[in-house]
Formats: sequence, structure tokens, C-alpha cells
Amino acid sequence: MKPFATALITSFLVTVITSILIFTGVINLKKILPEDFLSSEPLAASTEVPNFVNLKLPEAEKVAQQFGLKIIPEEKFLENTQPDVILSQFPLPGFVAKAGDAVKLSVAKAVEITIETMTEDDLAEIELTDKVVMPDITGLNYSTAKDLLGKSGIINISENFEDNDKVEKDKVISFNPPAGSEISSEAVVDIVVSKGAAIKQVIVPNLYNKSLDKAKAEIERSKLKLGKVTKVTDEDKAFDRIIGQSIQWGQKVKEGTVIDINLNAEAEEKLGW
Repeated sequence: MKPFATALITSFLVTVITSILIFTGVINLKKILPEDFLSSEPLAASTEVPNFVNLKLPEAEKVAQQFGLKIIPEEKFLENTQPDVILSQFPLPGFVAKAGDAVKLSVAKAVEITIETMTEDDLAEIELTDKVVMPDITGLNYSTAKDLLGKSGIINISENFEDNDKVEKDKVISFNPPAGSEISSEAVVDIVVSKGAAIKQVIVPNLYNKSLDKAKAEIERSKLKLGKVTKVTDEDKAFDRIIGQSIQWGQKVKEGTVIDINLNAEAEEKLGW
């Protein structure tokens, strides 16, 4: 047998025997090969550290998550700096890191302003007057509205009254400043209160020498009300005509005023001896 054929057969037999020994567990590859050679976990991917500087902390957290990195924020108190802004980082941008590595971030934290830390100029700008919140008094009775304003710390009230056909008498129509406004307790609040529907004046018509039907129509057209109709007899004047009215024609009266009239009628004949 040629040497080549002998080597080929020998190699084949060694492979078969080795496979059988591995399959049956006689040979343990884990003890022979390096630990990470047969690891089922993939090798950690590498990534470049992004630039976190000037980002807000929530934005930095999102970016770190996209790159598979962790962040360790450390707060630093700085004046005239917006809070939660990244000031510096380590490692620097461009550094090649593995997924899961941590990046240390310096995060700005605004300096707490107190009376002790304020300058004289800051204190001079502070207005020391008390502030109150304007309540909603729309539609309230005027006395109730005044009581509510007083309890809210508002004492300067300017009242105006006007006719209003839609808002009941003595109820608040409008006010200023608007509800919810923060105002000084010394501010003047303007209130408009309803006087109710406007009282309209009408002119009393001339009913003399009119028939009863025409007199009724004239009274209704003038937005007045017909009151008592009294029959009287005056032979010197035409019968079935108005010869008197309780309110002189031409006068101004309120709408709905009642007007009585006198109707000239023939005297009824009395039967009997």
C-alpha cells in the first residue's frame, strides 16, 4: 500500500474514533479548549462614545441607550447655568468602548436661591406686597360677590350698575381683572351689576271718541293694559264712544300700566209704573 493511502486511512480512522470519544463524553472539550472558545454568549460589540456635552440629562439617557452604554451622572452646582445640562464627560467623545461600559457625566444643578444668597440688587427687585388670586364671581348675587372678594383679601371694589334683559337684578354681569389673575390685595376690582330689565316708557294714546274695539286695539298697541270699562251716559255726546280715560293722553308711563276708560252708552229704560 502506498504511503499516501496509508496516511489517508489513518487520518480517517483517527477522526472517527475522536468523534465517538467526544460524543460518548470520554473526551471533554471544555477541559481542553480555552474557556471563551465555546462560549454561547457573543463577544461584546465595540462602539464610539458619543458627545453628551450640552445635552439635557433625559436626552443623554436616550442617546446612551441607543449606543448601548450606561451613564453615571454627578451633579455640580453652578451659577447662571440651566439645570440638568451635561457640562463634561469621561471618556471623551470618540473613545472606543464596549457595549455596557459606563460614561461618567457632570450634570449642572442650579444654585438654590435664598435670601442669604441674594444680592442687594435682587432684593431691590422683589415686590413685598401680598398677592391674591381673583375669584370667579360671575352670576353671583352682589352681596355674595362682595363677601367672597373680602374673604379673598380684596377690599377695593368699584361698582357699576346697568340695565340688562338677560341677567337678573342685583347679580354680577362682569368683572375685571379676570378670574384666576394674581393681583395685589390693594388692587381695585371693577364689578358690573345688573339692574334688571330696562323699564321702558310709552306714551298714553288718545282714546276719546273711539269705539270700544278701537280703544282696546290702541291700548294693546301701546303696550298698556285695559283696566275697568265703566258705562256712563252723556246725551250731549255720541253713544258707544270713549268719553273718558284714567290717564291723560300724551303722558309717559311704564309699559304694562293699566288704563281705565269710560264708555258713553244710552241709559237703560226702567220698566214699571
